[in-house]
Amino acid sequence: MTSAPEPILDSEPRRLHLYRTQNQLGDLLLNVPAIRAIRERFPRSHITLVVGEQNAPAVVGQAWVDEVRVVQTRGFAGLLRESLRFGPHPDVAVHFTTVSYSKSGAYLVRASRARTRVGFDPSYLRERDRAALTSAVPYPAGKPHQSEVSMALARALGAAHAPAPPHYVADPRLFAAVPAGAVYLHPGAGKIKNRWPAARFASVARELIARGADVRWIEGPQDSGCVEEAGRALGRSLPVVSGEPIPMLAARFARASLYVGNDTGPLHLAGATGCPTVGVYGWSDPAEWAPVGARVRSVRAPDGALESVSVEQVLDAASSLLEPERCATA
Repeated sequence: MTSAPEPILDSEPRRLHLYRTQNQLGDLLLNVPAIRAIRERFPRSHITLVVGEQNAPAVVGQAWVDEVRVVQTRGFAGLLRESLRFGPHPDVAVHFTTVSYSKSGAYLVRASRARTRVGFDPSYLRERDRAALTSAVPYPAGKPHQSEVSMALARALGAAHAPAPPHYVADPRLFAAVPAGAVYLHPGAGKIKNRWPAARFASVARELIARGADVRWIEGPQDSGCVEEAGRALGRSLPVVSGEPIPMLAARFARASLYVGNDTGPLHLAGATGCPTVGVYGWSDPAEWAPVGARVRSVRAPDGALESVSVEQVLDAASSLLEPERCATA
């Protein structure tokens, strides 16, 4: 049996910066188990999470880190400005990536002037090392879950394992503004190829309403009429949640009885709060991309086509999760 490699760090750093500047919400939430593992490994370090503006509301106020820094990563001038405005240089900088390479994040890691700069060997994406890594970690072989990919970096720093979910703690001050026990259906997705037919969401809504559920639609900024299409197929109007900030959505999901949606950021947010969550998948594989949560179910057709996923499959997954009380520990 091959022994685990020696950890990169032999002592606890004073200042540790984690860079996740890309703006995909789901990808960031899949990094959180690794971030929490690093927090547990270095409880006395001052840990700063560096994120893009779009994802900042998903991390501000969470206990994973001591500080969140929001960066503008468009254009070289903006990157230069961001690199100059940071305070004391960190002892360690970690460059988180998933299936794409963040050139802006790599530049900021390099500009941090940290003595130890850790990230995946960028050659796996045929990129050159723009971060000037002092420790290039081999990208995990095969197709592990993306949370396990990030854990490879945490283990390189000496973290043993990921803490148990939930990985997102909703703000209890917002609970009074959201209903308890609601069911949320999200028929949209920013990527058209991630959208299960809206009429099938309508069929799921119809059956859940018949069972007495308080069903509501979730509408994202890039859904392009999906809620309207599902509503027409249903033949009746339902409450629509649209345009809410991430902390409010998290509070909704933390008090919900069920969330059903496509492979999107809100799906990952629901799962991260501990909400009973059903994800519907086509081309993307939930074995790699499912939300990390204690009560998550994934439905995918064997042929990888969204159109092949039946209403009955989704309802079976939902029925295995539905509970009369709210899903989270409020």
